[in-house]
Amino acid sequence: MRSSARWVPSLRATAPWLVVAAVVVAVVVVFLPLSRSYDLDVFLRAGYAAVHGQHVYPSPGSPAVYAGSSFVYPYFAVWPFVALAGMSSSLSALLFFFVCVCAVIVACVASAKGDPWPATLTLCTAFTITGLQLGALSPLLFVGAVFLWHLRDRPLPLALLAAPVIACKLFLAPLLVWLLLARRYRALAYASASTLALLALSFALGPIGPASYLQVLSQIGTHEAQSGFGLIGALMNARLAPGAAHATAIAVALVLFAAAHAHFRRTRDERVSFCAGIVASLVLTPVLWSHYLILLSAILLTLGARRRWFVMLVLASWAISPPHGVYLDTDVIEDITSSGAWPAVGVSLVLLAYASVRSRGASDRHPGTRP
Repeated sequence: MRSSARWVPSLRATAPWLVVAAVVVAVVVVFLPLSRSYDLDVFLRAGYAAVHGQHVYPSPGSPAVYAGSSFVYPYFAVWPFVALAGMSSSLSALLFFFVCVCAVIVACVASAKGDPWPATLTLCTAFTITGLQLGALSPLLFVGAVFLWHLRDRPLPLALLAAPVIACKLFLAPLLVWLLLARRYRALAYASASTLALLALSFALGPIGPASYLQVLSQIGTHEAQSGFGLIGALMNARLAPGAAHATAIAVALVLFAAAHAHFRRTRDERVSFCAGIVASLVLTPVLWSHYLILLSAILLTLGARRRWFVMLVLASWAISPPHGVYLDTDVIEDITSSGAWPAVGVSLVLLAYASVRSRGASDRHPGTRP
């Protein structure tokens, strides 16, 4: 009896980690075979092209820009894939998957102070699974956002991380407004300068300049906005003119930042400013794919939300957009995806989670509260 009693604490400590491993195995066995890794294929082809002196980018203005099979990132983003492009496709896919999964787990566990359950539930969201299926950068962007928050008191390391995160996906630039609202002016200056420097280096060494790259981004936004999950695309689907749709999204983002600023002035709690930066980034991007919404999990981690809010995010993610190859034909899914209602779902979840945190008095002692 005594021997079995000794195993109980050990089993309780080990069981959550076994669940994490089981979820990873389930993703590999069940979900990865349901879809090609389209995004990773693009990165690997670009890496191969860079090594062999071939064209990395499609011709600006051509239909290839929005065909879904062309490299449309700043040139520095191809550098990590040069080495992977020399490997077999299966080995490179395995390595990239391993890096992404480990990074997500580490970011979640570090934020949750050793608790593995947020990592488990984040991996269970359809947003994360879809990103892993496609070999997309969104899981790594999530990790970057999480560690930007952790580095908020260290301007130089924050800037070194912000440069690749923001420059790689420019739609995340509004996240830096958090530093302005929280009066972290030196961190904002460093992060902005490092991001611009990386972009300048990328254009200097790459085959296209900033004007051509902006043309590529504009072309993608024009042709793909209405196919995604973004607010701008939803408004355009509702027959609103593109200019009016962008103006509406900007107005929504400004309201979010104004509310976050007022909250920070009253409470000195910058968590809401950080969360507003993430939500504003998702609102303002013309092209929003479902796997970008993994960033909502970064919000819950920042707020220190309880486990039940991660469970609600998992359920919401499967209702908004199941992983590739999984078909749940319901009116709820059709209405949410066609109307762009995810902002209401995401913001409501954030507000309820924050209200829960406030009600238990966590904000008074949370490290996100500035003196």
